[in-house]
Amino acid sequence: MRKSVIFIISIIYIASIVVVTFFGMKIRMDQFQVYISKIEITSYDQIVSGNKYLRVEFSEIEETSVFITYKYEPSDATHPDAVEFSLSNVPTYIDEEDGEEKPCAIITSMGELLFYKRANVLVTIRTTDGSTLKDSVLVRCK
Repeated sequence: MRKSVIFIISIIYIASIVVVTFFGMKIRMDQFQVYISKIEITSYDQIVSGNKYLRVEFSEIEETSVFITYKYEPSDATHPDAVEFSLSNVPTYIDEEDGEEKPCAIITSMGELLFYKRANVLVTIRTTDGSTLKDSVLVRCK
C-alpha cells in the first residue's frame, strides 16, 4: 500500500471523529427517567370483588378527616410524588349559614380527605409522570 493511501485514510478517520463529536447525538436526561410502574392505595378496610372500601366514622364535634396513603414501585422512580388525587360521586349540601351549595367532602393535594357531612365518595389516585396508572377506594363516612 502506498503511503498516500494510508495518509488519506488517516485524515478521513480523524475528520469523521471531529464531525461525530461536533454533530453527534445529544444526550437528553429525560431518556433516563424511571417511571412509576405500580401504584396502590393502602388505606382500606376490605376488598370486595376487587374493589377497595374504607369506613370512616363521622364526628359532629370535630373535623372528620383521613389521609389516603399509597405505595408505588419502583422505589427509585424519578418523580415519586407525581400523583394527583381526585374525588367522584361527591354529594352536595346547602350550607345553613350562607345558603350556598357545597360538597360533602374535599381532598387536598397531599391526600387528606375532609368530610363536612356524611357521604360516600370514590377517591382515585393517578400518576402524572407519564405512566398513566391509577387506583381507587370507596370511602364511606357514616
